[in-house]
Amino acid sequence: MRPVEGNRHIAIVCDTVPYPVRSGDNKRIGEMIHVLRGQGWIVHLVLTALVDGTSRKLCRRHVDALHIYHGRGLRTRFRNLLRLAVRRFDRIGSSLGCLPLEDLAARILGRCIVSRVEDYWQRYPTGLDHFLGKLCKRHGWKALIVEYIWLHRAIDKLPKGPIRILDTHDVQYKRVEEYASVGFRFPLKITRAEEADIFNRFDAAIAIQSQEATSIREMCPTLRVLIVGTSSSAHEYRANNPIVGRILYVGGYNGANIDGLRCFLTRCWPSILELCPNVQLYVYGYIYRAFLSEKFQNVKFLGHVNDIENEYAKATLVINPIRIGTGLKIKTVEALACRKPLVTTMKGVEGLNSECKKACVVSTDEKDFVENVVRLLDNVEARESLITAADAFARTHLSTPAVYKDLLNFLSELP
Repeated sequence: MRPVEGNRHIAIVCDTVPYPVRSGDNKRIGEMIHVLRGQGWIVHLVLTALVDGTSRKLCRRHVDALHIYHGRGLRTRFRNLLRLAVRRFDRIGSSLGCLPLEDLAARILGRCIVSRVEDYWQRYPTGLDHFLGKLCKRHGWKALIVEYIWLHRAIDKLPKGPIRILDTHDVQYKRVEEYASVGFRFPLKITRAEEADIFNRFDAAIAIQSQEATSIREMCPTLRVLIVGTSSSAHEYRANNPIVGRILYVGGYNGANIDGLRCFLTRCWPSILELCPNVQLYVYGYIYRAFLSEKFQNVKFLGHVNDIENEYAKATLVINPIRIGTGLKIKTVEALACRKPLVTTMKGVEGLNSECKKACVVSTDEKDFVENVVRLLDNVEARESLITAADAFARTHLSTPAVYKDLLNFLSELP
């Protein structure tokens, strides 16, 4: 642990492993850790997920103290043993060139099985509150940040003193409603009143964007609400080196991404191909699991890659055709941080500074989306103009000081 003057210990509790980076969420958590340590905080990372040896070493490299808790009870132990068995199978299979077990099962069934077995409330491990209470007394934490609402019970046994902060990522009851509007079931049941009651158990809540901060303030008028998105420093900017006609889409496996990409592939992509027959769409991320049994002309599903910035650099333009969803549209932020021409929707810029609409092309409907993609593919000057605008937006609104101002100011007020 680094020597530090005074009590500057802060804990971050989460059920997703920040390292190595595999999604926008864990990239944001990793960035928050980096920023806090840069401000002199001693960061304790408390993980409730299974952590393999490689990830454990990476986590220890990025934090001051790592604590891992797997939960109590026969059900938890059985689930962890099953997950360990799957990981060992995948490790052996990887050396033999086999697909991961989850993907193998998905290919046989023609669909991904994850969404059918996951309930976010079950992600809270029994006994976590007692575990944190003991750690807090031992290390004298000044503040504790809980990642996601389903771990809110983690603060139940904390001693008096540490400031309790909930990092929401999304207003979950709105997320449930939006998923239901297009026929998806979000794996969390919660009402507005229930969510407000949970928020009010904390000293402060972190909203990931401005509109959600407004919603939380309306739900909880006396709660301190901070806004912390993600900054361009989370992404390694590479100089643009576009391959003519290459469009990029990056997305994880969730209902909002699946709905948006499916709509684009079935309603927009055929029209784009008619006008630009040589165009290619490269799709990265675990969203490929939703399209295992489907084929689309000139579309490549390439899964997860560690160096996504390199793929951004090679793209002529980026799309984010999202129609539903809450929280921060991290794919929009990533594209702007990588200084790429971006075509998106009104949902794709929701919650971002209004200047964002000058740094990308916002489409009003599917016909407009097609026309904007075709126009940018054909117009070098239009793309260069967007690159300049994206650079200006990233420097002004996605810098670390701008993104983390609320959180750092709040922490600086602590006695």
